Amino acid sequence: MHLQVDTGWFSGSIGDEAPVPDNGIKPTFTERPVIRQTDDGNSVIIECRLVGEPKPEVQWFQSGKELNEGSRLVMSLDVDEVLYYMARLQISGVSVADAGEYKAVAKNSHGTCQATINLNFDTSSDKPKIPDGKAPRFPKKPTIRQEGEVLIMECILEGYPAPEITWFQGLKVISDTNRVRLSRTTMGKDTYLLTLEVSNPTREDGGNYRCNAFNIYGESNANIALNFQGGDDAGFAPSFVEKPKIIPNETGTLITMKCKCKAKPKPDVTWFRGTTVVKESSKIKIKSVEAGEDTYELSLEIKDPAGPDGGTYRCHVKNEFGESNANLNLNIEAEPEPEGDGPTFVDKPRIVSEQNGKLVIMDCRVKADPKPTIVWTRDGKEVKETSKITMKVEAKGDVYYIRLELKDPQLEDSGLYKCNIKNSLGELNANLTLNIEIIPVIRERPKIIKVIKKKTVIVECHVQSKFAPQCTWFKESTAVREDTRHTVHVTQVKEGEFSVKLEIEDVKETDKGSYKLVAKNEKGETASQTVELTEIPKEEEEKAKPKGDKPKISKGLKPQSADEGKPAEFSAKLLKTEMKATVVWYKNNVVIKEREMHQSFDGTTATLQIASCKIEHTASYKVVISNEFGSDDSEADLKVTEKKKPPEKKEEEKKKEEVKKVEEKKVEEKKVEEKKVEEKKKVEEKKVEEKKVEEKKAEEKKKTEEKKEEQKVEKKVK
Repeated sequence: MHLQVDTGWFSGSIGDEAPVPDNGIKPTFTERPVIRQTDDGNSVIIECRLVGEPKPEVQWFQSGKELNEGSRLVMSLDVDEVLYYMARLQISGVSVADAGEYKAVAKNSHGTCQATINLNFDTSSDKPKIPDGKAPRFPKKPTIRQEGEVLIMECILEGYPAPEITWFQGLKVISDTNRVRLSRTTMGKDTYLLTLEVSNPTREDGGNYRCNAFNIYGESNANIALNFQGGDDAGFAPSFVEKPKIIPNETGTLITMKCKCKAKPKPDVTWFRGTTVVKESSKIKIKSVEAGEDTYELSLEIKDPAGPDGGTYRCHVKNEFGESNANLNLNIEAEPEPEGDGPTFVDKPRIVSEQNGKLVIMDCRVKADPKPTIVWTRDGKEVKETSKITMKVEAKGDVYYIRLELKDPQLEDSGLYKCNIKNSLGELNANLTLNIEIIPVIRERPKIIKVIKKKTVIVECHVQSKFAPQCTWFKESTAVREDTRHTVHVTQVKEGEFSVKLEIEDVKETDKGSYKLVAKNEKGETASQTVELTEIPKEEEEKAKPKGDKPKISKGLKPQSADEGKPAEFSAKLLKTEMKATVVWYKNNVVIKEREMHQSFDGTTATLQIASCKIEHTASYKVVISNEFGSDDSEADLKVTEKKKPPEKKEEEKKKEEVKKVEEKKVEEKKVEEKKVEEKKKVEEKKVEEKKVEEKKAEEKKKTEEKKEEQKVEKKVK
């Protein structure tokens, strides 16, 4: 039998006490009240959870007397979940005078309910008695779901000591069977996951389910209503009403296999060839068309049928009421197989950017015999040769190099390019997505800017890219590494364009040479043209510098030790505030990027923070603080200690601990059971006592009535 959660022939509704009416909800306390004490011991809080719609009004009573808010009493009703509320009464400066029975009464337009709890005091200390445990509580609504042929109901429960669990279907207690499995899993401290699993459910499994949790501090219930929808006339299993047909067209280029079936609801349809599922493709089309009330015409079309398409076909139809099959035999006389091979890739299709991004090449290499026809399309439209687009095919034996060149690519040239390669023995498609925005493009040669005052040279180049690319400057063929003299700045100047600068301070003769920029991202890389640095700013060209002092570090970095996983922090403090100073941090003389570790500088103190130390953070760290007049630095080491793993316990010790835990659990369960019996006994004794009091009251009332009657008689006699 097939199950469909919430949409098929059963649906689930869940709650804490009772199914929710459409027009509102009568107030219902979903848990027994609990008493908590604040940390300072001066206040007591009584709270209980309830459901109701519209929002109920809650009144509190002590020993039958209504309580009003004041300096010592605070009452609240807070939203806990949708339609759920938490009612609280807080008593400040609690004393023995506050002892007694407390009652919460909740009302709305649909009805009234009440919950009671006793606040008791220790006679030796005059302090309130607060329970050591927790009454059972379901903090979340139960859930119901389906996994295959298994229906699963789950509840999350809180309580201490571990509550006793009983599941009910209506008034019937549910026990473990071959079809029904009950389980309890510990999720955390005093928290459990309760599960009821029903295999292959039937309509007899429908009804109201209740999970009851009980311990010595109280009890609570979670309810789930499982409704199976539909009757005998709700639907029926599929059946074929006509003999299956095989219909070829006049030219033999199309064969259609047709079946007609009746079913309610509409069935799922699967076609098989032998034992293999038939899937739609450019050659095969599968259709299902409604042909009347609960009647469907099912077809499978085969384009250009050939010998390999022959065989036994089966149309399988299925809904939740049953299934059926129709078989068809397709015989196709196979023609002699032609000689040669259909197209296959020799090299994977690719996109290459050349000439600094001014030329994009899409190419692939295929093997085919006979020679294939080549058609390029972009977003479904055929591509034609123009002044911008050139298409080439070069043949070497039965291998063909296919190439499309796109000159000066623009945003509008983006899209899905498809190369269709076809001969009489097969067909192949190469799909290439061209996204102009993310291919780095460098259109101009880098330029050199001289800053004579600072004896600094800046080599700048602009890169077009949707996102900031990874940039590396090269001097001759050697990558330029960032250090105290060499700094790379990548700045977005506008959308899709970035300025990449190499700043060389204190330029020397050795800095002369050829420089170029390489920008790359996940799609590829682009190199700029080279630019020559032939002249450097000379000291005699410098004008008189303004007077000033270089930064001076008054409190340098200190060596640090940290455990693996713990934080670490370096800080250096300047003698004077330098708001315009530049701060660069190094790890083993390599510049630390801001994204790697948190860096801050407030003009006086430079800080480097490592949130969670790893072994690889062990290194020498240096900070360099500079301005136009010079720089100062400080260096210190960080040592990270590897976290020690706790020694594994021996197998024998583990077994002893497990046995000990089992014994402790048995003792605890025995205590709980004894407390439960004692609690029930007290309840029964209380009921007997209350009954005696009621009988005594009734007897006194009767005597009073008799006395009144006697007095009336005496008056009449007089």
